[in-house]
Amino acid sequence: MKRFFSTLIASFLILVLSFCGKKGPIYPPHIKVAQKIKTVGIIQRGDKIILEWANPTTYEDGSPLPEVDEIEVWLYEEERRPAGERGPVGIEGFIKKAKIITVINQRLFPWYKKWKGQESPEFCYFYDLADEDLRLKRLIFSLRIKYRKRKEAAFSDLLSIEPRILPLSPRRARASLLEDRVLLKWDPPQRNINQTWPPIVSGYNIYRIDKEGQPQLLNTESLIRRSTFDDKDIIFDNAYRYFIRASANLKPPYLESDDSELIEITPRDVFPPAAPTGLMSVAGENFISISWSENREADLAGYRVWRKTEEGDEYILLTLDPIRENTYTDTTVEKDKRYYYAITTRDINGNESQRSEPISEIIKDEIL
Repeated sequence: MKRFFSTLIASFLILVLSFCGKKGPIYPPHIKVAQKIKTVGIIQRGDKIILEWANPTTYEDGSPLPEVDEIEVWLYEEERRPAGERGPVGIEGFIKKAKIITVINQRLFPWYKKWKGQESPEFCYFYDLADEDLRLKRLIFSLRIKYRKRKEAAFSDLLSIEPRILPLSPRRARASLLEDRVLLKWDPPQRNINQTWPPIVSGYNIYRIDKEGQPQLLNTESLIRRSTFDDKDIIFDNAYRYFIRASANLKPPYLESDDSELIEITPRDVFPPAAPTGLMSVAGENFISISWSENREADLAGYRVWRKTEEGDEYILLTLDPIRENTYTDTTVEKDKRYYYAITTRDINGNESQRSEPISEIIKDEIL
């Protein structure tokens, strides 16, 4: 019996062990690699080259990337040659010849946001041009991120540009408020960015920022060829900011200068409406009626009626609150006494016109 139980236990152990520790194929550990930076574009504005990009948010397998630690900006300065004589610069050739020109730490990311103070995925970097860049070089840039304790993503696609001689920014930009528009004026740039003269200016672009929004080009159809601009698309009590750029070429994409001074203005309605015209009067047995032509202002609040007698020196207000009708009947009159009437116009902001030309009327004791 003892031998039977020993054999049974041994058989059970053999059966259990036959299902344990079965070996399979050995796979290498899965290493996640972040996607490379997505470059948006490269432009020259004045004496600066502007790189624009968006940081990656995922690994190459599509899983979320927790955060980016650093952004490296690399540059290769190539001798400028005619397009037919220069060969393509691949990413491998770029890596061998390029150098890091700046490293942007994570804590500095807010300063490199394209739209500062806003939640935007886009970044930008300004590279200051030197005199030799304008004459001799083609500039080729690439960007690379570091993440999770100095791991490196691949280099971004290459961005290349041949710097141009552009005008300096317009000077002495200023704004004044007229009744129906904001009038902008500025002085042309004095020189180009390399201090040569005359400045290469084909016209100007006008940009406006509403509240905390992004700059909007106002002259969308063509450049402004003079040094003034009327912005008629305004709303009173809205704050506006303007700046102007000079362009070296006539058609988009524009080769623009740097921004002029930023002009800030909040239009206020301080302009009175026009005085009424076309006053007429009719005398009845115990009243005098007057009428006048309607005003056409969009912000019209109404009219106020003023009266004085022949002996009086000052007009007295008959309608404390403005009336909307363009007629008024005065029943507080006496016969054989001449009365003079004048009308003013008020708008919804309390601005009041000058008095109209007066009209006089008298009720005779006997109406003919």
